[in-house]
Amino acid sequence: MDNTLRSEDVFIQIRDKLQKDGIKLWLPPYFEEKTGASNKDIEALSQSYSKTLNIDYDLCFRAVSELLTNAVEKLKQRDRFKESGYATVKVKILNDGVPKLITKEILLSMTGDDFRALIAEESSLQMHRFKLICNGTIIKEDIPLSQQGVKNGNQFLCLVLNQSVTVMQEQEQQQKDIEATKADTSLLAADNSYMHLEDQHGNVIQIPAHEKQALMVAIALHEKGRSALKREDYARALVFFLDADRGFSQCNSQILQTVDNYALLDLDIAWCYLCLQSFVQLPEAYQRLKRCEEMFHKSYGQNLERLIALKGSSSNESALFMRLHLMQAIVLYHQNKRPEALALLEKCQGELAPLKVDEGSLMALVELGFSEAEGRIGLRATNGDVNQAANYINENRNKRIEARKKALAEKILLNEKKKLGRCVDGKQYVDPRFLNMLVNMGYPKETARRALQHTNNVISDSIQYIQEHPEPGSSNTKSQEFLSLLEDLIPELTAAGFDTKMARLALRKNNGDIMKAAEELLQCNGIIEGIEDYLSDFELEGLKENLESAKKKEEAWSRLSQDISMVDDDHLDLSLEKEEEFLNQYLSLLMQ
Repeated sequence: MDNTLRSEDVFIQIRDKLQKDGIKLWLPPYFEEKTGASNKDIEALSQSYSKTLNIDYDLCFRAVSELLTNAVEKLKQRDRFKESGYATVKVKILNDGVPKLITKEILLSMTGDDFRALIAEESSLQMHRFKLICNGTIIKEDIPLSQQGVKNGNQFLCLVLNQSVTVMQEQEQQQKDIEATKADTSLLAADNSYMHLEDQHGNVIQIPAHEKQALMVAIALHEKGRSALKREDYARALVFFLDADRGFSQCNSQILQTVDNYALLDLDIAWCYLCLQSFVQLPEAYQRLKRCEEMFHKSYGQNLERLIALKGSSSNESALFMRLHLMQAIVLYHQNKRPEALALLEKCQGELAPLKVDEGSLMALVELGFSEAEGRIGLRATNGDVNQAANYINENRNKRIEARKKALAEKILLNEKKKLGRCVDGKQYVDPRFLNMLVNMGYPKETARRALQHTNNVISDSIQYIQEHPEPGSSNTKSQEFLSLLEDLIPELTAAGFDTKMARLALRKNNGDIMKAAEELLQCNGIIEGIEDYLSDFELEGLKENLESAKKKEEAWSRLSQDISMVDDDHLDLSLEKEEEFLNQYLSLLMQ
């Protein structure tokens, strides 16, 4: 068992016993201002607690003595802060090996950057390689500590991001990942061809554009953190998670109620604290776990009944609940609520057993072409049956494909409507389906479009409108029909991978001959030469801006997609190996 946990176990029990007994170690008979600590009384108290708590006497004496020293030192620090304004803070540095705890006396008026410089000097770390966290937030560089909620006696968590010199050199510029992620996501959020929100079936969730951008940025940061979490880089993951938390907090609370991402983020943050053994963050972790449980129950039902009705199974989400209950039990343990903690840990044991996945069955699914994540999710949903798991995965794939096809069809229809223009009522667009009906009846396309526009998509009235309003002139009609023909041919070229603007130009330049247009596009690598002859200066400038914007979006997506999982329900893919390790550790502490 980890010696740190064993030592912490003794401190938890003695600290709680002292509080319940109302014993204040910094007061007589245990401590006198003039004579200091009374070894005789401390020994007697340690002897008593050793028998009562069934803990080795030496461990008791060591814990009581250390608690007394800490209490007296805190009083001195408080008085010093009142007199001089110098606050005493501690910094727990999480680097490779044993965590290092340092104490600093500082003015809270100093900026985060100045404080980081002090820590860098003390720890021989380069400033760009670590982040400081206090009270659940990342310390900002240019703001005084007092304005960031830092108080006398606070403890900071110092997260060292990567120690490898080679990787550090490669990633020196990537320390700005968070801001880059925000910028990339903001750029792509408005373009549904790159990013959109879906429910668990792949159906698109429609929300206002400004809300979507804030939510997408938060989700992207969360995904970046989850990628680090899978690599067990808990320090880096926590940095992304806390920035995602800040992003979610800026979203409309009603929108957050419709997605479970925020609850999953709370769970991930608490999990990082546990894996980093940051017990000082327990009060924050408790609040996050409480909020997570409330949101899970709201989304899935008190007994997962909504989930079962929706998916037919709750096994995969049960893995999330197992992790939640495990961390709740650990928080109870650190609050010295040992019977409650033990009962919840035993419940976790029962939850874990049916969630374990047989390695042979998993490999059988991988051999069938499924990913390990899909295999785990499928096996848990079907109680380990390989054939049923394969069917489950395929069914879910097909559901999402159909939902996405439907969403794409709706998007194409809307784009077509926008191209055709609004009707005179200003409330609707000309309907392409009605337009095709009139064209199939023999009416020219532009004539039919104008008729539908003036009659608000009423077919019978459109026919009457065409009869009562003959074409204004053949040249205008031919021009409109030619442009309409070009628009119909453009999708055939874009489907081959050519840019829409360039496809339109190639068709215009070749008088609508699609074969010649395609040939010219191929010969000039998709870029039409001499386009200045076919476009006004304004159109040319707009084309250049569009091409530059498309290039920026491709680069942004390339950066983002490196850390975004393309596996549906990837958040449910928990191996539960680390959970089982913690479960056994804490059970052994409570059952010794």
